[in-house]
Amino acid sequence: MKKPRDRGKPLDEARFAAWLESFAGYRSHISRTKIENWIAQFTAADKDLAARVLDAVEFYRPDKLENAYSSILGKLPGWSRVANGREGRWRFVPFTMRSGESGDMMLSVFRTANKLNTKPFDELFVYKADLLKEDLGPGDTVVFVDDFAGSGDQAVTAWDESLEELLPGKPKTFLILVSAIQDAITRIATETPLKVHAYRHLRASDNFFANACSHFSRFEKQRVLHYCARANADHPRGYGSCGLLIVMAHRCPNNSLPILHSKRPTFRGLFPR
Repeated sequence: MKKPRDRGKPLDEARFAAWLESFAGYRSHISRTKIENWIAQFTAADKDLAARVLDAVEFYRPDKLENAYSSILGKLPGWSRVANGREGRWRFVPFTMRSGESGDMMLSVFRTANKLNTKPFDELFVYKADLLKEDLGPGDTVVFVDDFAGSGDQAVTAWDESLEELLPGKPKTFLILVSAIQDAITRIATETPLKVHAYRHLRASDNFFANACSHFSRFEKQRVLHYCARANADHPRGYGSCGLLIVMAHRCPNNSLPILHSKRPTFRGLFPR
């Protein structure tokens, strides 16, 4: 997470301007009024804390997403933009369990970022349902594209329930992510053949509630947990108790604090999913 401003810094024009600039590009426009309404849900004694939580949010603008994807592809062994320079056949696939999930959108961003969005590269991009008929073997490569992994649940479940059966020839498989918690990366690598490449590796210090997170005191963490319980009593620390302050331009992961993305009447997040 980003380092927040010191305690007691004023909620002045400069601070609001910094937030508005940082959060520009979110799919639901973030205005000053929305930020003020979000902070108003905290008691007077906790407004400074709320502001510091916003300071610490790590926001991925569209250009940052593209930079992440463009920095990864060239590192994959056997890849070349030139067809006869590649090792085997390559296929890029949105990492989705259902239609309309983030993987579909991220594959489009990935194509643009790597300048693969023209007709000569169309054959490289397929849907999960097409994998079996592609008849890919050990000399070929499948690259799954998604935005984030928090617990690793989705990747492990997807492999066990469908992907393994769709790839009987056992091609090399990669999962490209913008951001991922290190524990999730380790779990995916342990429980599936997927090799994970993430632009940003999140550590224990990125969990708001962890002892390793030194930006906030124990008391402040308890106060934030109080509001998170109002936002989502089932997962007050975020899904998987990940406690993140990550927001991406197209959505806020449910592994982030629910006060950021909740749509419940008891607490309205600034970044609704």
